[in-house]
Amino acid sequence: MIPRLGMGTAPIGNLYRAVSDAEARVTLDAAWDVGIRYYDTAPHYGFGLAERRLGAMLAARDPADEAVLSTKVGRLLAPTDAQGERHGFVDADPYDPVFDYGHDAVLRSFEGSCARLGRDRIDLLLAHDLGRATHGDDHDRHLRAFLNGGYRAMCDLRDAGAIGAIGIGVNEVAICDEVLDHVALDMILLAGRYTLLDRSAERLLARCVELGVQVIVGGPYNSGILARDLSGPLHFDYAVPSADIMAKAQRLSDACAAFHASLPAAALQFPLRHPTVVSVIPGLVGADQVADTMTRLSTALPDALWPALDASLKELPMLQDDARLILLHPDDNVLICVRAIEAGDILPVSGGTIPAREGIAIGHKIARAPLSAGDKVIKYGAPIGSMTANAVSGDWVHMHNMKSDYISSHTRTALEEGA
Repeated sequence: MIPRLGMGTAPIGNLYRAVSDAEARVTLDAAWDVGIRYYDTAPHYGFGLAERRLGAMLAARDPADEAVLSTKVGRLLAPTDAQGERHGFVDADPYDPVFDYGHDAVLRSFEGSCARLGRDRIDLLLAHDLGRATHGDDHDRHLRAFLNGGYRAMCDLRDAGAIGAIGIGVNEVAICDEVLDHVALDMILLAGRYTLLDRSAERLLARCVELGVQVIVGGPYNSGILARDLSGPLHFDYAVPSADIMAKAQRLSDACAAFHASLPAAALQFPLRHPTVVSVIPGLVGADQVADTMTRLSTALPDALWPALDASLKELPMLQDDARLILLHPDDNVLICVRAIEAGDILPVSGGTIPAREGIAIGHKIARAPLSAGDKVIKYGAPIGSMTANAVSGDWVHMHNMKSDYISSHTRTALEEGA
């Protein structure tokens, strides 16, 4: 039911900056023109503004109701005279969001969304922002309201054909497990927790495979840090990234650079590699972001990039983290140079540091651990040659001290078997 690429509409609800009606419409028209047919929205996005803008585009462009829509419940919109930025939205519609996951509130929220979207049926209805990180001491109360009332209202709407599927739309892993402990869900929309940089949902996704719950991944760029190179102001989960997050992002960027690959393309495609992830939905504003998204999704990336990205986030037992070096596979005994190393540069190794004995070019191999003559050289988890001379940690490994007598086994099959 859900296309593999969708558009998140929070940005056209004026998230963090005012977006004109014209710019929002240009964005939506561009998305429609390139074939995007899944749109995720919510009453919270601009307090009705995103739903209104999406509904206006659909009224003009989608008379056959071709688009797949998801929206959310859990907040009612109360009229307000407040102006300016509220809850992160700038110059939004004149309403305040009020949390309510009860039976009647879910029905009222659904009716309001249908009116703004111009539809009498919604493909996917999601309970929005349940979780302790959002609600703190009110978490138990809101969860009880959902389990004892709102969930039943959603099931009744599904049974009546007014919606196609039900689920939750959250950015906390723990609440997904908590809800699944009590009730059945068709889908989970999870933002920011299954990305190149944040793999905290891996165990949850394995559980979803067992239960037959499909997953939509939002926030594939983790609030923008993975959406471009690592220069300029950056955000991770809507805040300034920590030094640890920056270091991990840099290692991911270096791994992509070693394969001449785009970090944003890898970030967008990564979630779709999981068998239970059916769609990825970056938030978009502007025709340029729509065009970039389509390019990133269609860009062919080498199979060997994925284990390299995985390995770049792991701690290295012999050679400590160094932005100039990456590990392509946990079994490798060499690392790959992704930034030029000059003779005399200090390289960290187990138990201390050593100076590089010679300049080492990008793409070349460095011994991860001491190697002896005759030892196999392992790259991508497969042997690519054997040593003809001894080498210590940090030595350059290439034709002057190895021979390629295993090169015939360094194939895609060998790589897959070693992964």
